[in-house]
Amino acid sequence: MLKFFSNLFGSKKEKDVSLLQPLVVEINEQFALLQSLSDDELRGKTQEFKNRIAESTKEIKEQIAEIQEQLKTENIETKREELYSSLGDLEKAELETIKESLEELLPEAFAVVKETCRRLVGQEFDVVGYKLKWEMVPYDVQLMGGIVLHHG
Repeated sequence: MLKFFSNLFGSKKEKDVSLLQPLVVEINEQFALLQSLSDDELRGKTQEFKNRIAESTKEIKEQIAEIQEQLKTENIETKREELYSSLGDLEKAELETIKESLEELLPEAFAVVKETCRRLVGQEFDVVGYKLKWEMVPYDVQLMGGIVLHHG
């Protein structure tokens, strides 16, 4: 009976993979584009990501700073409570905006990591006194695992 429903509707695993597959395709497309960048340009992607997140939260951060300044001078208790309530709402909005920005950046950020791994293949590193030869470039299934971990 369970097999019947599984065949009819598909398994949870199949549904999960089908939801993640478009992101993996996008990561691999971005990965292909990054191969032409220099090492410095690839390193610069991290700062670009930070700047994009900062830009997305700029307005909210300004509002938070404004309320914090008002709290320094406000003495009326009811007004302070309103300000703290507004501050809490803005902080939640800031976290939500960061979350949305990270979601937008996810394919490109994962592609940067994958490209960095590709460039490191064959290089040796000293890790706690042992030589380690880098031989890892994430497979699609590992990208899916990373996406699941990112989503919590």
